[in-house]
Amino acid sequence: MRTATDHAGEPAMIVFSLTVSVAPSGHAAFLSSVGALLEPTRVVPDCIACRLYRDLDDPNAFTLVEEWASQAALDRHLTSCAYKTLVAAMELSTRPPSIRFDQVAHRAGIEVIAAARREQGLLSAEELALMIDRPG
Repeated sequence: MRTATDHAGEPAMIVFSLTVSVAPSGHAAFLSSVGALLEPTRVVPDCIACRLYRDLDDPNAFTLVEEWASQAALDRHLTSCAYKTLVAAMELSTRPPSIRFDQVAHRAGIEVIAAARREQGLLSAEELALMIDRPG
């Protein structure tokens, strides 16, 4: 995957996700090593977000999601010392890890939900304005 662009020619955001299944005996080691990477990754230039999730249906499954402003930023991350630590943490997985790199050309928020509900007659114009104008 190389540099992607959206329809306007702007660089697309890259979302990196990693899902691993870790035996209960390895949870502490995995959470310690990956947990220590979260905040340092979040402050890397062009890192939009970095989060670690635990699956509610499978308590042994963990998913790391990182959002990057550009392919170049992701490439720098993939060749960093921090990434070596992540690769070592993947070794704790009891199954082959699931790794994805998704290119996102457009991102929207609550306005999509509001528009769909309004189109179906489930939301008045006043309610729609309140949803969209609501802070934070």
